Amino acid sequence: MRAVVFLAFSILMAVGSIARPAVVVIDPGHGGRDRGGIPGQKLAEKVLTLDTAKRLARTLRATGDIKVVMTRDDDTFVSLKERTNIANQYAGREAVFVSIHYNSGQREGAYGIETYYNGRRAYRLAALVQMGVIQAMHSVDRGIRQRRYRVLRKNRLPAVLVECGFLTNHFEGERASDPNYRQRIARAIASAILGYD
Repeated sequence: MRAVVFLAFSILMAVGSIARPAVVVIDPGHGGRDRGGIPGQKLAEKVLTLDTAKRLARTLRATGDIKVVMTRDDDTFVSLKERTNIANQYAGREAVFVSIHYNSGQREGAYGIETYYNGRRAYRLAALVQMGVIQAMHSVDRGIRQRRYRVLRKNRLPAVLVECGFLTNHFEGERASDPNYRQRIARAIASAILGYD
């Protein structure tokens, strides 16, 4: 798998790296009355997405030259429309949108990382995020897909949504509960945004 990931990364870099954005809009999925996940799920997705997003924000702010905008920075409910409205304020600027989620499934064996994107300009960012997180976490590659989720479909920025593992999988749920795991994910996503591995 490492050889395949390295080859894909090399091809991606050969066609040009993404420009370092001036603005990164970070969207911690769910929040408030929206717990995330499926009924009966033990781990609250909204808590882990917010923590991961805050870690990502701190990492990016440490560069000193990136403006970070959070769609929420506490346990409040923000509608999908509000999230895209926040992002679209930065349309026309060198800005990207990254939505942080953790997956869930009825099948407990479901495992791995997947990233969604909203268009051609976002594909390269999605590929960098997907490869970076898989390499950092030594996880399973569930692929990069274009989907019509509202935060992607209505977004005028290059936008990606990364599912950072299945909370309904015993092993991956335990890993996601570890702050060190979430820190590694945040660093991997930050590295992708900054255009290096």
